[in-house]
Amino acid sequence: MKRENLDFLEEEQIEKVMALYGKAITKKDKEIETLTNDKKELEDKVTTYETKINEFNESAKDNADWKTKYEELQTSIKEQEAKQKAEQEDKILTDNINALFEGKTFTSEYARNGLLNDIKNGLNKPENKGKGIQDLFDELTKDKTDIFTNPNQVKDMPGMGDSEQDNNTKQMPILW
Repeated sequence: MKRENLDFLEEEQIEKVMALYGKAITKKDKEIETLTNDKKELEDKVTTYETKINEFNESAKDNADWKTKYEELQTSIKEQEAKQKAEQEDKILTDNINALFEGKTFTSEYARNGLLNDIKNGLNKPENKGKGIQDLFDELTKDKTDIFTNPNQVKDMPGMGDSEQDNNTKQMPILW
């Protein structure tokens, strides 16, 4: 922020605004410095760990026991990475399907989750190759009445007339 941008204010107001702006900038600079230092420390730790792993690999090349442990560790890391990737892909797919559900009111959460899972499972079937989420949604919901609530539900209406009986009718003579 520059003083020229505040020329519509009085000098005293400009000084106050600039002082507040200076405090805010100083605070942000300290936060950036702290985060930069934290990042540097973490990068140093990663470098140290990578160096130790490489040293370990070199010293353990001949030791079969260490080698199998290392391979098990590598397999575990790959499995964990694959699991995280699958979870991320599932989350993206779930978000896309939920976007399709936007504005629709389900009869229950059970029906919603069931349709969500049916669409996910349907995408993996070979007979649905080339179909999108919308296509599967349309197929699964076509002519179904128990998935979504009816927006045109009949409201309960109160009865017409008095609910109390008129006891005066017994005193009236019958004219026949």
